[in-house]
Amino acid sequence: MSRTTEQEYPSYSAEIEYLREKGVDESILYKIINKHRGNSLYNRKLYGRYKTSASDVPIFNRMPRYTEDTINNKVNNDFFSEIVDFKTGYFAGSPITYSYSKSKEAEEVTGDERAVEAAAKAVTDFTTLNNMYGVDMEITKFASIYGYAGRLFYIDTEGRIRVMPVQGYETIILSDTDISEPEFAIRYYEVWDINRVKSWVVEFYDNTYVYTYKGNLSQLRFDEKKKHMFDYCPLQGVANNKELMGDGEKVLALIDDYDKVLSDNSNEVESFVHAYMIFKNVNIDDDDIRKAQTNGAIKIKSTGTSQESDVKFLTKDINDTFTEHHLERLQDNIYRFSRTPNLNDESFGSASGISLKFKLHGLETKCGMFEAKMMDAAQYMWKLLASAWYKKGITVDPLEITMEFTRNFPLDTLSEAQTVQALIAAGLPKEVAYSQLSFVDDVDYVMYMIEQEKEDVPSLLDDTALDETAYDEE
Repeated sequence: MSRTTEQEYPSYSAEIEYLREKGVDESILYKIINKHRGNSLYNRKLYGRYKTSASDVPIFNRMPRYTEDTINNKVNNDFFSEIVDFKTGYFAGSPITYSYSKSKEAEEVTGDERAVEAAAKAVTDFTTLNNMYGVDMEITKFASIYGYAGRLFYIDTEGRIRVMPVQGYETIILSDTDISEPEFAIRYYEVWDINRVKSWVVEFYDNTYVYTYKGNLSQLRFDEKKKHMFDYCPLQGVANNKELMGDGEKVLALIDDYDKVLSDNSNEVESFVHAYMIFKNVNIDDDDIRKAQTNGAIKIKSTGTSQESDVKFLTKDINDTFTEHHLERLQDNIYRFSRTPNLNDESFGSASGISLKFKLHGLETKCGMFEAKMMDAAQYMWKLLASAWYKKGITVDPLEITMEFTRNFPLDTLSEAQTVQALIAAGLPKEVAYSQLSFVDDVDYVMYMIEQEKEDVPSLLDDTALDETAYDEE
C-alpha cells in the first residue's frame, strides 16, 4: 500500500495567493479541503493500522482464496506499531529540556539580569503547565505514523498560553517555505450531536484571527471570528522528514506478506490438525467410523477375498523449512528497511559499546532527521510565544532558548570514563577528553563547574580557614 500522487501532501501555492488577495471564504475552504482529502484519508488509514482497527489492517479484510474454504485465519503481526513505538520511546522517552540562556549576551538582548529571570520563568512555566514531555511524545508518535503532526497554541479561559497536539490528518498547513512556518492553517474535524448526527467544524487561522465554520464539508456556514492573541499563525506542522512520510510506510508490503504467510500456515495447521483415515479393503459404514472416533478402536470385517485389509492415516507433508526461512527473511527486511533494531536478535542482547551504537546507527540517523525538524518547528514556536509574552510585558528572545535532546539509550558510563582517563593520560587537554562523554552537552560549563569547586575548597595554609574555636578551647 504505497502512496499515490493524490495521497501525498499537496502544494497550496495558488490557494495562498488567493488568500493573500481576497481573504478566506467558503469557496476557497472547499477547494483546500478537497485537495487535502486524499492525504487525509491515507493518513487516517495508517493511524487505524497503528490502532489495529479491523477496517484498516489488510489481513483482517482478507477473503478465503477458494469459495469452498471454511477456514480463513487472519493473523496480524503488529510490526507497524512496533516501528512507531520504538522510535517514539527512543527519541522522546527522555524529556526534551527547554531552558533560557543566562549568559551576558542573553542579558544584552533581553534587557538585564531581572529580565532574563522573567524570561526564564516564562519558558519554565509554559513547559511545566503544558507538560511538554507529553506533548512532544504525542507529536513524535503522530509524525512517525503518517509523516507529520499539528501543534495548536491557544489562550485558555484563565489567560494562560496552552498547546495541544493535533492529528495531522485534520491539519492543513499553507506555507511557501515549510509546514513548521505557517502563513495560514486549517483544522477540520468531526463532531457528533446527542442524536449521533455527524457534522464538521472548520477553523481557519491567519496571523490575527481564527474563523470558525460549521456544517457539512460541502455546505459550510460561517459561525464566528475572533482574535487568537498571537502575532503569527498559531497552528503549525511538525514534519517527520522532508517527504512527510511515516517510518513504516516503506515496509507495508513486507508486513502484509508476513501476515499472509503466517495466516496460511495457521490455516494448514487447523485444516490438518487430525490426519485423514484411510480404509483399504474394509467393510465399514458411518456408524463404525463414529464408534472408532469415540472409543479409538476399529473392528475390521473380512471382505471374503484374498486382498489384504488395512487401516492407516494420511498426513500432509509440509515443507516448514522453506516457510521458516521465508518468514525470517521478511522479518529481517522489515527491521532493516524501517531502520528499527530487532531486540529479539540474539546478537543484539550481547552487544555493547561501539558494537551497540553500530546496531542503532539506522535508528539514530532516522531520529537525527526528526530532531532537525523539531528544531525548525521550535524556532517558530518560540517566536509565536514571545509575541504573546511581550503583550504581558515579558521580553523573550527566541534565539536564546535552548533545547537539549537526550536519547533513551543505555549509557556505558564505565567505558566512557575509562576512555576519558586514557585520553588525559595521553596528554590531551581535559576539555577535549570531557567532550567524549555522551552525557555532557556543554563542556565549557563542566570546566567552569570544576574551577568553581576548586575555588570553594579552603586552603590549608590559610589560618583564617582553621576552626578558631579549637584555639579557644585550648
